[in-house]
Amino acid sequence: MWKKLFGGGGEKEPSPREIERKRQFDRWLEGIGPEWAEAYMILVTDPAIDQAFREILHYKLNEGDVEEARKILRQSMHFLTPDSREKLRNVGQAQRWATFDQIAEAGIVISSNATFPMDALQIAKQPVPDRPDLEFPLYFRGEGHLLTVAPTGAGKGQRLILPVLLDYEGPTVVLDPKGENYEHTAWRRSLYGQVFKWAPGKADSDCYNPLDRVTGWDEARLLAELLVIPQSKEPYWDEAARDLLTGMIFYVVRKRPEGMRHMRAVCRMLAPSKAEFDDMVADLQGSEDERLQELGNILESQPETLRNSIMSTLRTQLLAWRSDDVADVTSSTTPGWAVEDILVRDNIAVTFAAKTGRAPGWYQREDGGVTRGSAATIYLIVPPEKMASMRSVLRVILGQHLSEAIRVRKMIDAVNAEDDSLPAGYLDWPMMFVFDEMPQLGYMRIIEDAVAITRSYRIRLWLFAQDLAQLEEVYPKWRSLVANCRSQIYLRPNDTRTAEHVAERLGRRKDIWGGEDWVASPQQLMGPEYREDCVIFQDGLSIRANMYPPYATNEKLKEWVKQRQAEFGAEVIRAPRPALTPEFEPDEDDADLKDDPEYQAELAALQARMRARKGDTPPEAETKPDDLPAKPPEPPSGASESPKRPPTPPGFDE
Repeated sequence: MWKKLFGGGGEKEPSPREIERKRQFDRWLEGIGPEWAEAYMILVTDPAIDQAFREILHYKLNEGDVEEARKILRQSMHFLTPDSREKLRNVGQAQRWATFDQIAEAGIVISSNATFPMDALQIAKQPVPDRPDLEFPLYFRGEGHLLTVAPTGAGKGQRLILPVLLDYEGPTVVLDPKGENYEHTAWRRSLYGQVFKWAPGKADSDCYNPLDRVTGWDEARLLAELLVIPQSKEPYWDEAARDLLTGMIFYVVRKRPEGMRHMRAVCRMLAPSKAEFDDMVADLQGSEDERLQELGNILESQPETLRNSIMSTLRTQLLAWRSDDVADVTSSTTPGWAVEDILVRDNIAVTFAAKTGRAPGWYQREDGGVTRGSAATIYLIVPPEKMASMRSVLRVILGQHLSEAIRVRKMIDAVNAEDDSLPAGYLDWPMMFVFDEMPQLGYMRIIEDAVAITRSYRIRLWLFAQDLAQLEEVYPKWRSLVANCRSQIYLRPNDTRTAEHVAERLGRRKDIWGGEDWVASPQQLMGPEYREDCVIFQDGLSIRANMYPPYATNEKLKEWVKQRQAEFGAEVIRAPRPALTPEFEPDEDDADLKDDPEYQAELAALQARMRARKGDTPPEAETKPDDLPAKPPEPPSGASESPKRPPTPPGFDE
């Protein structure tokens, strides 16, 4: 641009006089303000504009005669090229969007010469300045959480979640309503670490028993809070239900034999016969634990109508747990499925890699074999039409995993801080939780708390909602929740409320014509102009970016997947199924169940279903992780330093 305005073509170095003239010109542009500087550059670089217009405009701006300058611009409109005319009409709008330099300074762009951060997520792209045919990727990395607001059909799954799961190698928990994420990414994430698939009603589902994570009263209380969705306007009823449920969960964990400590057993306690209730109260009062004794005394002294009302409420809330499909996959736990085990194994692998001078994750050995990573992935698959009925179950699994991740990460970070052999700034990644359709889970205090306090615990939440009204309906403090998300991504808002919120965040601008207008109006945000664009608020910047194409139409990405599957196979290496629920003879504590035909029939049916499911499950793959086909070194096992940028699927940084 400088050569076009001030001469000095070819590769000839500018003279000192030319350099000084450019400095003076830059200072002059800065002095007239960004909007007028943009308008002036549009006019002087348009090939259709006569030199006289340029000189007069320069003179009027130099004199500070804004009204005359506006007249010159209006007169020149007829002679401008269509592209320049459109730019002039919208002068000043670009000044409110983050520039490339601002984005780069914030670390949202990663230099090709920099060590690639292993925690980076590729979220969008932008054209290279002055090279619209080229694009550079925008990343989220470091501490903090993300919020994506996108209506149904905007492509948040295919444009954001799928590509990230193919690329991000850290431990991840994914709420996968359609099963689409597992279908397209489990093969790849099987290289990153163990894959767990929780899908009620599917023969190949892994199992997770929430009561296996209850070791004391506090864990029982957390489980009760997750199970009871606040519904009453009177807090007393919800609190009474949680208190009763806490005690019953603790009772089942302490008193039931192994193999019968599950939610089905808790549900049975909510519908006892008179004899069963009397025996249960006597058992509680005779317990050595004071809290169980207290529960027994409360149950005995409570008016029957009050107790029945609370139990009836709980039975309604826990209805999903009585489903055969849910009971099959929550009565035991697949070996290795525990957040503490997952994070400890991953930390061992990460710190070992740091001490040996290479990047963490899977890699090709010198003998050509492949060593898998240690970052597990958990897919929770529930069809969209069952999300409402399965809300209680999903809340429990996600809430327990998040709570345990906070506890374990805090412990691991404290241990690592005392390890003097760990290099400073070693490559690592957070545990990521992808909460697709998050508002459908109902209010979860643990999410609200985690967004506010877990930034330094290497835990990353990525929350998804269809619109802000949906979020506000569930979270009264939704503004605080949004503000605590470091990156906020808005795709194709199709409701006025969300569009107005984004427009107000972007603000209004004064134009060179003396008026004031939105940087992007609600109508613009909802219209075709932003159909392939998104608005990102991150690190104090307002960014207009291009979205990646949907996976279904991204031919480069699909070809990359096809090639990698041909090279490494599409098999997902899974953990062995959990053992069958053992047969047992009830002890004295469970004598009331021995002669209960309904209970025994229920137990026999459950064991039969688990045997059938185990028999229908495909045999465990004989291929071990170390026997996988070779892959290109990502990273090389013998590297003395971490790679600058590992290969990523195409379309990520083009």
